Amino acid sequence: MKTKSYGFTIVELLVVIVVIGILAAITIVSYTGISHKAKISSLQSDLSNSSKQLNLFQVEKSTYPTTISTNCSTNPTDATNLCIKTNSTNTYGYRYYSPNGYMLVSMNGNTCYSITNNSAPVENCVTIGTQTWMKYNLDVGTIKNYSIDMANDSIVEKWCYDNDPVNCTISGGLYQWNEMMEYSTTPGTQGIAPTGFHIPTDAEYTTLITYLGGEAVAADKMKKVGHCQGRTPCGTSGWDGLLGGYNYGSSWFYLGSATDFWSSSQSSVSNAWNRLLYDTDDASYRYDDDKTFGFSVRAIKD
Repeated sequence: MKTKSYGFTIVELLVVIVVIGILAAITIVSYTGISHKAKISSLQSDLSNSSKQLNLFQVEKSTYPTTISTNCSTNPTDATNLCIKTNSTNTYGYRYYSPNGYMLVSMNGNTCYSITNNSAPVENCVTIGTQTWMKYNLDVGTIKNYSIDMANDSIVEKWCYDNDPVNCTISGGLYQWNEMMEYSTTPGTQGIAPTGFHIPTDAEYTTLITYLGGEAVAADKMKKVGHCQGRTPCGTSGWDGLLGGYNYGSSWFYLGSATDFWSSSQSSVSNAWNRLLYDTDDASYRYDDDKTFGFSVRAIKD
């Protein structure tokens, strides 16, 4: 006796296709999450191991190396260079600031972690539109009393608000424009940023602010959550701007209420463009100020 055989109906086929799609999506999401965690673990591991090597170098030679390399066969460790082996998928950005100070950034694509001689590893990159910025204000160099201008020498210097080092730890150093630029006048120069990053130009700030909706509304999105006087949305971009105050003419102003961020673009021989954020205002303001003032500094990826 013959039996009838039935194929899949269209509905049943569609159900199978949908189930396969859902399972594939779950697998992709799971793999992506695992892959990202592995990337972060690799970056943190590299930084931890490398910081130990840097500190040993400093103990032995009474200074941090002025350069580092990752190819030990062609650039071995010597009196000024330290060769560090890294995960093959990661790259390094290093910056020597003084015999007692350095910054090291471990990067994989647009994900990065950084460490300094006096800080633990932190995730320090955020991608906004087509740009990748550091999430923290730069806090590098030797503390100098605010009554003394920063000097053009081999040591990077900074001011801390009210001469209190705790304020540098919380919201970064304050820099005179020339010191930040390392006495260059070229827009987009590396300045005091580590290798792989540079001081943002006025045009790059404009690109960021335009992407966030324009000057009238961008400031709240640029601030760290909690710095918008209760307005929402606040801090939605991940740029996490801290209101670390500033120094005008050897006087301190507005710690916790406002801050200026230098750009690398001059407006004249004596002035340069900057961006001002207030806690009471959701607008960002573009000003040109005297290069001798002490403002915060962010770095942007090359």
